[in-house]
Amino acid sequence: MNSHVRSTAMLCALCMAGMLLVGCGGGNKAIEQYETKLKALEANGTPDSLLSTIRVHLMQAKGGIQTHNGTLVKTSLDSLKATIAAAEKWQDEGTQAAKAHVDGLVSTLTGKKNGLTGLQLKQADSLLNLADGLIKKNWYLQARRFVDELDTLMPVLIKDEAAAKKVTEKLPGTWSMTKKLTQDAANAIEKKKVTFSKQGAFEMEESMNGKTSPTLKEDWLFQTAGSYEIKGDTILLSVKKEKCLKETYWNLTIKGKKQDWVKNVKKPYDTVITNGAKDRFFTFEYLTEEFKKK
Repeated sequence: MNSHVRSTAMLCALCMAGMLLVGCGGGNKAIEQYETKLKALEANGTPDSLLSTIRVHLMQAKGGIQTHNGTLVKTSLDSLKATIAAAEKWQDEGTQAAKAHVDGLVSTLTGKKNGLTGLQLKQADSLLNLADGLIKKNWYLQARRFVDELDTLMPVLIKDEAAAKKVTEKLPGTWSMTKKLTQDAANAIEKKKVTFSKQGAFEMEESMNGKTSPTLKEDWLFQTAGSYEIKGDTILLSVKKEKCLKETYWNLTIKGKKQDWVKNVKKPYDTVITNGAKDRFFTFEYLTEEFKKK
C-alpha cells in the first residue's frame, strides 16, 4: 500500500470516527464531561493560561457538532483530552507543593499569633480564618495567598503589639486641653476633655466659643461616648452616642455699608449612632502633645 492510499485510509477512518461521535451523541456526552472538569479546574484556581486553550477546544468541538463536522469534533476532543490532563497534572502538583508550604507556615504563624492581643490578634485571625476555610476545601493554592500575606504582615503586628501595650498602660484616665484661637482674626476658646476607662470605654466633651474666622462666630457643646481600641500607637474611637447640648452660629453678612451677624440656632439632640459615621482616631503622640492628663 503506497503512501497516498495509507493517507486516504487514515482520513476515512478519522472521518468515520467523527461521524460516529456526532451521530451517536458521544460528542455531546464527552463535551459535558470536559466542561465538568473545566469547572473543577476553575474552582481550584488553575490559571487562565492553562484554561484558555481548553475553552477554545470546547468551542470548536461544539461547533463541529452543530455543523456535523465529525473530523473537527474528533480532533477537538483529542486535544481536550490532552490539555485537560496537562492542567489536572499541574493542579495536582501545585496543590501538593502549596500544601506543604501552607501547613508549615500555618503552624509557625499560629505560634507567633499567640503573643498578639486586641486589633493585632483580630487582623491575624482574619487572615488565618480565610486560609482555614480554603484549606478545608483542599484549595491550598488559594490558601497560600492569605498565609503568605500574614507572614509578611506578622513583623508589623508584633511591632504594633509592643506599641499598643505601652499605650494601654498609660492611656486610662482623663485628658483635657484648652486652646485659644487667634489666627486669621479669630478670638475663640476651644476645649476638649476625654476620659478612657480600663475596660475600653470612653467619654468625650468638646466645646467652642467665640469668633473662629472673620465671618463666623460659634458657640457649641457636644458630648460623645462609646468604646475604644488600640492599634499600635493609634487610638480608634467607636462613637455610639452623641449629645448636642447647644449649637449656635453667627454668620457675618455685608450689604453695602451695613454689616450684620445673622444668628442660626440648631436644635439640641441626643442620638444613638450605629453606622460608624462619627468614629475617629488619633495617635497617642498627638494626645500627649495636645492634652494634659489629670
